Amino acid sequence: MVVGHVAKRLVRGMVVGIVRRWVTSLLLVGLMLGAALGLASQGMLRLPGVTPAAAGATSTDVREMLVEDIRAGRSGSDQITLVLKEKAGNRRLVMSVGQSEALAIVVDFSAMQSRARPKIDPPTSYDLMRSLVRELGGNVSRVVVNNVSNETFYAKVVMNTDNRQVEVDSRPSDAIALALRARVPIFAEASVLDKAGVSGS
Repeated sequence: MVVGHVAKRLVRGMVVGIVRRWVTSLLLVGLMLGAALGLASQGMLRLPGVTPAAAGATSTDVREMLVEDIRAGRSGSDQITLVLKEKAGNRRLVMSVGQSEALAIVVDFSAMQSRARPKIDPPTSYDLMRSLVRELGGNVSRVVVNNVSNETFYAKVVMNTDNRQVEVDSRPSDAIALALRARVPIFAEASVLDKAGVSGS
């Protein structure tokens, strides 16, 4: 009787131990698979059949914009007024930018109009940004003015690599200067134009 009782306890203990090990192993495998899928979806790990998701995807309801004008701001202000015009419409976004960003925008904007190379001693900070993106295996594809709050605009620089899209928050002035230097389009979300767009002829 005693031997049988001991044998039963041993068998029960072995079964419980085996089950616990299996459950623990399955949990670890599940956690590892979940982590791998998460990394793959962010483009940090390549797995067959897993397509990386776009990071912080920008709205698809956007309008292409053109730099229309850059002019001095109010008297006594260091700010410069930048005007973006809707390419296929009459609305404009009017925003204030700093003097150094305005200089970079003016140089590249003038060069684009005359189809000449920018006459500025390289490298500028925007050349540096573009070079860093290229060295890391990507390229700047576009910039998007994606928000406005209390007359302050916000933008994103959209970059592509071999297996994913990356969006980086930026000041609009920096994003626009980079877009002109990289010769990529400038967009504004329709909601921004609806909220802050100024109609004109």
